[in-house]
Amino acid sequence: TTTTTTIKTTTTMSPTTITTQTPITTTSDCSRGQVDVAFIVDVSGSVGAANFALVRDGIATAVSRLTVGVDRIRVAFMRYHTRQFPEFFFNDFYVSSEIESEIRALVYDASRKFGTGTGLALGYFVDNFLLPSAGWRNIDTLVYVVTDGASQDDVTPNSAYLKSSGAQVVALGITDLVNINELEIIASSQEDVILVATFGDVQDAILNDINNRQLCVDTTTTTTT
Repeated sequence: TTTTTTIKTTTTMSPTTITTQTPITTTSDCSRGQVDVAFIVDVSGSVGAANFALVRDGIATAVSRLTVGVDRIRVAFMRYHTRQFPEFFFNDFYVSSEIESEIRALVYDASRKFGTGTGLALGYFVDNFLLPSAGWRNIDTLVYVVTDGASQDDVTPNSAYLKSSGAQVVALGITDLVNINELEIIASSQEDVILVATFGDVQDAILNDINNRQLCVDTTTTTTT
């Protein structure tokens, strides 16, 4: 079964951002059906409640497409600013609709303007998520780091720490305020850096990336909303 959807996505392989209309074809034949997928999401003061809602709901929609299951794709999620917030681990949910609901229920803390500690967040993720007790299977692992700006700490040591686990790391930068060099340090390669112009573009960027990486998706729910 094959379903084709055209979405707008903004990606980069270099400091140049290019926006294109990309046809997405999803099929029941896929090469990556057993993957641990994680999202590490920046919720610092520069994001704001409205923009966080766009990112949150975009990720939730993308996750709803995945063929989630105890022996299929597992999903984990954490937020961070200067502190780290583990929302759920790889073994907390095995139904995509439950994961989607959990993500959509997240609320942005607008009590004050928090800073950005991406480096600390990456180290926290390795120490607390990449464990058998957290449901990590030490298999094919895909980690999305989603941020809208430069970190106030050094990302280099913990970026290497995360990649030493064998995880493939995608750095998704939002707006032109991101530090592209920093994203390239975080990501597994330059091809794993994605830039989007607005917070509203996050959903399509992740959906497109999931398709390009041949993760198994639910072909009954591939229409972009």
